[in-house]
Amino acid sequence: MRVWEHRFKSRQSVPVFEKINSSIEIDKYLYNEEIEASIAYACALNKAGVLTNHELDEIVSGLNIVHKKIEAGEDLSIYEDIHSAVEFMLINEIGKTGGKLHTGRSRNEQVVTDERLYLKRKIGEILDLLYSIQKRIISLAEDNMGMIIPGYTHLRRAQFVLFSHYIMSLFWQINRGSQRLAEVANRVDVCPLGSGALAGTTIPLDRENIRERLGFARISENSIDIVSDRSFILEALFVLSLIMLDISRFAEDMIIYSTEEFNLITLDDELVTSSSLMPQKKNPDIFELLRQSPAKIWGHINNLFITIKGLPATYNKDLQEDKLPLIHGINVGIDTLKVFYEALGRFKFLTKNTYSRPDDYMFATDIAERLVNQGLPFREAHGVISKLMTDSEQNNKSLKDYSDAELAEIHPQLNRNLFNGLDRVTSVNMKKTVGSTNSNKVQRQIEKSKKILMEMENIYTG
Repeated sequence: MRVWEHRFKSRQSVPVFEKINSSIEIDKYLYNEEIEASIAYACALNKAGVLTNHELDEIVSGLNIVHKKIEAGEDLSIYEDIHSAVEFMLINEIGKTGGKLHTGRSRNEQVVTDERLYLKRKIGEILDLLYSIQKRIISLAEDNMGMIIPGYTHLRRAQFVLFSHYIMSLFWQINRGSQRLAEVANRVDVCPLGSGALAGTTIPLDRENIRERLGFARISENSIDIVSDRSFILEALFVLSLIMLDISRFAEDMIIYSTEEFNLITLDDELVTSSSLMPQKKNPDIFELLRQSPAKIWGHINNLFITIKGLPATYNKDLQEDKLPLIHGINVGIDTLKVFYEALGRFKFLTKNTYSRPDDYMFATDIAERLVNQGLPFREAHGVISKLMTDSEQNNKSLKDYSDAELAEIHPQLNRNLFNGLDRVTSVNMKKTVGSTNSNKVQRQIEKSKKILMEMENIYTG
């Protein structure tokens, strides 16, 4: 059933054409938004004098019946899209009065209204998930405050850091994603209804009243712009992909650290599977799937970006393909965040292994900076410690094995006092800068992160 079929009296149905022209299989998921927007539009038609109070009551009652039928599993496959489905079902319920609902309205504006309503709600759901993830990160940081682990650059041991410092890096990454998403939500929060197909309508609709009923922050300023714009979907998906990127990198850490070669962490059994052939295997499947998550989002971004590229103003049928990236892309993101929330913290650091390896190389920068405190230029100090580490490596000697005389041969200012009291805890707490791995500085960032979450909570509950 098609809303435009009276235009072509001699048109013959070609099944493959009908199939490609239909979007009902994907946009049926927008039925809540479609009915909500239709009720708000009916109220605007009533206020404009197009519908009597009785007709408005009929339409609202009919739309509620339609909603219940769709919820109950009504077969929508005979309709072209969710917009025509709701309209035809309404007419079937209440008769000719239902045909008045589309007065001054176009599917062009219905599509973007539904999509913006849908995306607003989904962004709210995502922000709630991010908030929960951030709370869990803070708990992990507080519960493991004294744990020291190796920090890596180039996948080589570099310097010691607090586990709390490491896990809090994820907090700030997620926080940036949350901020970006809140900005996207603001740009999504625009009401298109009343724009018509592209030029507005002669019906004197109170668009501010429609906006208020639908809970939008403001109305669109240009009817041509609003019916053709899909950048708000692209932006939401892109921001979501950046969040997935941060999760993917963390997942990669968990995969690497849990290998037999690194052997720094053990993953809970819920995160792993075994092999169909090799019974000894404990494969980190959940983290591997989380690592892959940005690819799914990027597939949808690429799809929509190429669809939009070069389209002339205003609405074109190509835009029918925007719903798959929107609905599937957002839902992939939500599912990924739910999985990540459950996976976060389901691992344990094998502290005996993190402490069992020689520490000398990890203190190299600390020793160089102690030489700087004795007046040596850093570049020269860097060279001195490089020479010491090379000698240690070639002669298989630890720092405690060197005598003062041997150290003086490498450089006159080298002596055993430079190594005194140098251990993992000292190394961590020698750091003085805000944002460093120093215990006090990490505690400071945890307190700051709590304030951020408190502000977010006030926004949610306010």
